[in-house]
Amino acid sequence: MEEKPTKHNIANASNATDSLDHQFFISQVKRNAYFTMKEAHVHPSYEIYYLLSGKRRIFVNHTIYVVNKGDIVAIEKGALHRSTYLADKAHERIVINFTDEFVKPLYEEFGKETVLKCFKNPHMTIPASRREYVDNLMQKMEYEYKIPDNFSKRLLKNHLYELLIFLLRCQEFQYNTIEELDAVDEVIQEVAKYICQNYSTTITLEDAAKKANMSAAYFSRKFKRTTGFGFKEYLSSVRLREATTLLLETNASITEIALRCGYNDSNYFGDVFKKIKGMSPYQYRKNKGVV
Repeated sequence: MEEKPTKHNIANASNATDSLDHQFFISQVKRNAYFTMKEAHVHPSYEIYYLLSGKRRIFVNHTIYVVNKGDIVAIEKGALHRSTYLADKAHERIVINFTDEFVKPLYEEFGKETVLKCFKNPHMTIPASRREYVDNLMQKMEYEYKIPDNFSKRLLKNHLYELLIFLLRCQEFQYNTIEELDAVDEVIQEVAKYICQNYSTTITLEDAAKKANMSAAYFSRKFKRTTGFGFKEYLSSVRLREATTLLLETNASITEIALRCGYNDSNYFGDVFKKIKGMSPYQYRKNKGVV
């Protein structure tokens, strides 16, 4: 399974925890053909996904990205995402996770809104002539992360800042060619967008299939293959993502949050929430989202 930027990396990366203050994580992994993340996830850090080889499909919130060698996907914190296979070949990727705190000096110099522009247009292709440069930056970060000393945090920040500025420059000055989705993927993407915009209402598999102009069984198979989610799993994930935000950022009651997120029964909402998060909505709010 893909490493998640939670307890198992940012918070518990044993070889870098003390020196990096849980603010940064990097991992380079090779995967076999047909590998699919077993679980989608949301995390409080930003993610940069860089594909070194192979071909993947990455589903972020309600958008599908076809990712080829040399492509980067910049994933905002709090975004629901999952990667799935798109070809019968192995792939290799690098994932970087970092917090707002880790790039605070960059925010102060350029402005947070400017720095985070690369997450607003998240899919980009690194020009072939510049991939060695990006590869070298990634290798430097991985080295400092795996073998940290008193200077590693400063060097990691320098390398990450350089990468982010490079990505901003790519977006601003270079024509970016990305692979277009096929017709079925376009339809599935539109239905996913509809779910994200209407999660507070009752949405059945049959409703979604009708939107796609497909039979329920055919739509269910296509939705799973394209996004990596089962229909019910995706709907539940979207609703719970919104619920966690409301729990932490509002004073709304548990019952009100349940209703706003599409659950007619607050007890059922509590059961679903606890099954996924490992604690009740009340405990989640009390612990400020620390699972």
